[in-house]
Amino acid sequence: MNSTTSKVLTGCGIGCLVLVILAVGMSYMGYRWVRDTTEAVEEAGRVERELEDRYGSVLAFVPPAVPGVPNDRMEVFLAVRESMSEERDELERAVNGLASVGEGGGVASGLRAAKAGVSLAPLTFGLTNARNRALLEQGMGMGEYTWIYWMTYFAWLGHSAEESKLHEIMEERDSEHGSVRIHMDGGMEPERVTWRLRRDIRAMLKNLERELAADPEKADMLEAVTAELAELDADPGRVPWQDGLPEAFAAGLDPYRERLETTYSGATNPFELIEFD
Repeated sequence: MNSTTSKVLTGCGIGCLVLVILAVGMSYMGYRWVRDTTEAVEEAGRVERELEDRYGSVLAFVPPAVPGVPNDRMEVFLAVRESMSEERDELERAVNGLASVGEGGGVASGLRAAKAGVSLAPLTFGLTNARNRALLEQGMGMGEYTWIYWMTYFAWLGHSAEESKLHEIMEERDSEHGSVRIHMDGGMEPERVTWRLRRDIRAMLKNLERELAADPEKADMLEAVTAELAELDADPGRVPWQDGLPEAFAAGLDPYRERLETTYSGATNPFELIEFD
């Protein structure tokens, strides 16, 4: 087991999913979880290193100093999103499955929860692998992908950065005081996802600010970026442009609305921008 795998499986890196379930027959499930997850982690780590070698780190990405998203780059982004549809659907089904596993109670309920729960980690890494392989094939780095994901789904379409069907289910389970308990930590809590997104997009906005400052014809865009950076400095809990995407950056996005909405999932949102640290 390599260092990346060990780090993830021991709770560092992107974290692990832990189910505390009062049921029997977990030994085989635990074995399958470790085997499937280990294989997925090793593959995801290898492809991610190749991505960073080719395109650089997320924090180093410099967004294009143009309105909206260039058409060719939007097509690449959507091609990546559409190529992940099978893996996204599988993970979404697993998350949604946890909402109904408690019906009936007792051992049967616990086993259904176990089956749904242990599938989350391998499916999450499967989604990450599909994304990273598609990025390599389509010619896009993780920094650019993160920028467009944030700009379109959150800032423009108005989805919450903390949207998470899984955490809604976890809260419902806790309030029911039943025998099934679901716990997740290690970096995928909604507030942690938001913190990381804020950190990454703020760094990109700083990179963009320097680019725009060198072009007198981009005064409107520079003003919008500078104003948002000031807002972020004044409010540590703010998500970049959480009040909506400025007109200077929203230009040209409307034709892509339907395809963007079709490729978004509140169930998989917390897992979409996962990276190995």
